[in-house]
Amino acid sequence: MLIYAHRGSSVRLPENTLAALRGAVEDGADGVEFDIHASSDGVPVLIHDIELDRTTNGTGHVDQYPFDVLRRLDAGDGERIPSFEEALETVAGPLRLDVEVKQAGAEAATLAALRKHPASRWLISSFEWNILREVRRLDADAELWPLHEAFDDALLDVAAELGSPGVALWFPFFNEETAPILRERGLKVAVWTVNDPQAAFVMRDLGADVLITDDPAGIRAALEA
Repeated sequence: MLIYAHRGSSVRLPENTLAALRGAVEDGADGVEFDIHASSDGVPVLIHDIELDRTTNGTGHVDQYPFDVLRRLDAGDGERIPSFEEALETVAGPLRLDVEVKQAGAEAATLAALRKHPASRWLISSFEWNILREVRRLDADAELWPLHEAFDDALLDVAAELGSPGVALWFPFFNEETAPILRERGLKVAVWTVNDPQAAFVMRDLGADVLITDDPAGIRAALEA
């Protein structure tokens, strides 16, 4: 089971910052998950919310400002909102990438940045399945993983439509009932966000392929103990 750092090593560093991405490498993560929105001038940037207020000292929406304004904001402990390109330059080699695209319209720029790093190992995920459909239209070979809070037929149907090798589920919905169904469909499974070691043991024993956690070092240590 691979361990991915959720928004970087966000248990100890400001989420979706270069420090958190570097922390994921230091903490021995196999990969990192992070979130993409686009600035008003079309630059993909790392931030979870469309609103700036929770994670920065800014106000308003990400797509109201050009990147040169966004990058001046404090995203925690003096860190800045990084561009996707800066994130790729930081971790595209050492780590696998789960690129969660949260904003429609950012698909082409996200793919363009990824193409500059042909050796990187990546997939694109999203709760907004129309975003994944647009990525598929733009790139027939992109690895796409639909995100869903629950397990239902709609998730299985969209995975088949997109030719997805796997899906990402909120971890309580990966259980003794759903795990066999997903295996029968030939789907890999990423589970999020698992910060409790006991839950991590359950996910491992059920056969999860990827575990996404805020605390990659702590979860790995617990699993290896």
